[in-house]
Amino acid sequence: MRNLGIIALAAAIIALSASASAQTIVSANVVANTTWGPGEIVLQNPIFVIGATLTIQPGTIIRGQPRQGITPLSPSNYPGALIVTRTGRIIAIGNTLQPIIFTTAATDNNNDGIADTNVGNSFLREWTPGDLFLDDAPAAAPLAPINKAGFGNVRLWGGVVILGNAPTNLAARTGAYGEGTVEGLTAYGPAPVNASYGGLEPHDDSGTLRFVSIRHAGDEIVPNNELNGLSLGGVGDGTVLENIEIYCNHDDGIQWFGGTVNGKNLAAFFVGDDSFHMDQGYTGVNQFMFSIQPFFNTLEPSGAFGQASGDKVAELEGDDYRPDDAAFFDNLNIRNDVTQLIIDTTPWPLSSAVIYNLTAIGSTPDVPNPALPLGITAAAANRGLQMRNGFAGQVRNSIVVNTGTARGFELVVPVPPDEDGISGFNVADNATNGLISLYCSTLQNTAAISNPSAEQTAIDNGNNEFTTTSDNNTINLAGFNGLQNESTYFDPTGNAAGKLDATLKPVPINPRPNAGIIGTGGCVAPKGPGLSGATYRGAFERVAPVLWTTDWTALSIGGLLAD
Repeated sequence: MRNLGIIALAAAIIALSASASAQTIVSANVVANTTWGPGEIVLQNPIFVIGATLTIQPGTIIRGQPRQGITPLSPSNYPGALIVTRTGRIIAIGNTLQPIIFTTAATDNNNDGIADTNVGNSFLREWTPGDLFLDDAPAAAPLAPINKAGFGNVRLWGGVVILGNAPTNLAARTGAYGEGTVEGLTAYGPAPVNASYGGLEPHDDSGTLRFVSIRHAGDEIVPNNELNGLSLGGVGDGTVLENIEIYCNHDDGIQWFGGTVNGKNLAAFFVGDDSFHMDQGYTGVNQFMFSIQPFFNTLEPSGAFGQASGDKVAELEGDDYRPDDAAFFDNLNIRNDVTQLIIDTTPWPLSSAVIYNLTAIGSTPDVPNPALPLGITAAAANRGLQMRNGFAGQVRNSIVVNTGTARGFELVVPVPPDEDGISGFNVADNATNGLISLYCSTLQNTAAISNPSAEQTAIDNGNNEFTTTSDNNTINLAGFNGLQNESTYFDPTGNAAGKLDATLKPVPINPRPNAGIIGTGGCVAPKGPGLSGATYRGAFERVAPVLWTTDWTALSIGGLLAD
């Protein structure tokens, strides 16, 4: 552990510097090459990068205004958000000591640790120059997941969206092959084309994101259609995504809507729905992924923190099939055989996503957490890896712990046929055909898998790697004694000021596997461009001197995560 006195001094210096920084207000789209930073940028509304490159300098803080009313009745009600369109690029390269931080511009002028609301309604107050920010020192003292009234610090602005020209398995629903309008922007009025994604360029380049932290986002621009922390629509593999954190988002952490982009060192902490969500024929490779699920609910009417108090670690889908969607065939590219006598409804491109070296800590520890403050209740057990709706792909060299009574791995078999006689795409069939693989992975809990079922049998019959000796998986292994500190508990409302600091958790979360552990080795080194040859399970090597999350992520800055 680093010297706490040095940390406190550095935090004070950073906080003083942050408070003295001038804010640049941005209300117009970026249509010419532009550089933001150093300092603070305030997004007044959704900002689109169109036909230009946006460069963000290390250490820059970008704040999105909170939503001011019901959308989309008035465009002035839209929250701040950043959308990089198919014709735009973003170059956001931070570093461990100067991450680029996206957060909220919500205010807290009375310093009570609760975002200010407007007089006469429940919407959050718009920041104007001279106001005090709720998240006033994100680079030194990150905002806690829950505020001092027991409500989640989520949906406090929009989020980050990157749209590209890489393939998806959507049909020509918007007039062009494989195109769609990204979730959260489906009814955005001014220029729908700027919300579209997908195309025929797998190597499309949308830019570079390194050491970027996205916090407290996930609000809606259209009703009941929230933005994710980072939405990736048809993003190509010419794009670089490395060292990305999503912290306290209302909906998913990172969602891939098709595309081919690869990623490395991706973290999602306390997001309201799925940490990682892959869909619409995504075919990229991601290595070193780290998820911590929320162990708490909130006092909001729904009771949930965010969308669902952390639904799943990873929701892995192949398409957008919904049994209640009468326009099902409009959602997929349908391939006819040469005789035109048979319609092949397999989504194309078929997903082939690959995950290497994931560590996931669920919401339900082996030893129950102490009582939470303010009457906040513990979150229900969350699920681990879920494959459904025609998913095809691999999960390798990974560790999933603390899913409690929920399943650490599951295949969702098709729902009953709809009125058109369509029952969806069976992941069990994909397993039988050798298109699904779980290999060299550890699922810790007793309820990590179901009893033998159709989908598990399909995997075994397909000679895929699941519970056989050759697959090197360890399921409910008695000798697996966990991570070095997999207890994630702390007061989620933070310190007296509603912030994270090291006093909240004297023994930091440590996701390294314990020494002498059974069932963590024997992995085959990943092969592929940009991949590490790691032969261990999980996102962190047991003897790693420093975790890749150190210094730039919210939990590390707040002293709750081991170095």
